[in-house]
Amino acid sequence: NNSTKSGIGFIGKMAGAFTVATLAASAFQKISRAVTQAITNGVDTFRKYEFAMSKVRAISGATESEFKALDASAQELGRTTFFTAEQVANLQINFSKLGFTAKETLAAQAAALDTAVASGSDLARTATVIGSAIRGFNLDASEATRVADVMASAFTSSALDIEKFQTSMTKVAPIAELMGVSIEETTAIMGKLSDSGIEASIAGTSLRNIFLKMGDPASDLAKAMGKTIGSGEELVAELRRLRDAGVDVEKMLKVVDQRQVTAFATMVKGVDVIESQIIAFENSSGAAKAMADIVGDNLEGAMLRFKSAMQGLAIVLTEKIAPAITAVVEGFTDFVSFLSQAADNTLSEQLEEDRKKLITYRVK
Repeated sequence: NNSTKSGIGFIGKMAGAFTVATLAASAFQKISRAVTQAITNGVDTFRKYEFAMSKVRAISGATESEFKALDASAQELGRTTFFTAEQVANLQINFSKLGFTAKETLAAQAAALDTAVASGSDLARTATVIGSAIRGFNLDASEATRVADVMASAFTSSALDIEKFQTSMTKVAPIAELMGVSIEETTAIMGKLSDSGIEASIAGTSLRNIFLKMGDPASDLAKAMGKTIGSGEELVAELRRLRDAGVDVEKMLKVVDQRQVTAFATMVKGVDVIESQIIAFENSSGAAKAMADIVGDNLEGAMLRFKSAMQGLAIVLTEKIAPAITAVVEGFTDFVSFLSQAADNTLSEQLEEDRKKLITYRVK
């Protein structure tokens, strides 16, 4: 009995120890998987970021020092804003595609970040819209904040959004610049046309053609006005004169095409709104930043910044071991290529041997 009790006690202790060991092993496996997943995610984050920055370097033609500045800026903004470093890199790619130099990109990207946050738009697309507006109105890249403020103000005071703004401005911006009409004045008109339910593409095309007629001394519109239009102030004054003169649709059809009558009538009737919007846009400094601060001052904003900061940390840590990982991957690639080549050679030799045997068989 004593021996039996002693044995049972020993077995019980062994079972308890085994249970503890099993739990410890399970916990270790879970921790290992978590660490492995964290490393994998870090490498994946860095891989995508590095690839995007390689595109920036190739497209922008930046020098070594300029590229280091772009890289440092992308990582810094990626750690401190809504957006990840990879998203900032894609912003830099789109600015570079528009011909922005590294210095111009650095000057314009903060405005694009604020606009994207304020409007809830994709960062890379926002960069394209701002960059296109800068180029269309022949502005300096340092005026990106001005463009961003006009956009932010317009999006909150009219039916315009980033899609409508991009669609219309692509068509009208270069002509407006030639006419001496500013981005504030053009945006005010586009906002009024959008509020009236005119589709963005039609509004942009109509406004472009109206501007062309206003600047052409041989057009019926310029003849009816008695002069050509060379500035936004002249445009507003002429619209007000036409409204006060009681110009109706019949008279409008004599000076503009049928497809432009709706837009032209809206401009004439809404000249007071257009003028007030112009004043508002010209005094919209800081609008994009103020909106971005409001949108980001909440739990969702905090979570997005935390996510970006974590990805920024992953990039910094992985960057140190990236050369070693790259060397290992390239080594495996060469090894697999060697195996593929060896297998292909072996198969070719076997096929050739089988072909000779078949020929011999046929001869026999």
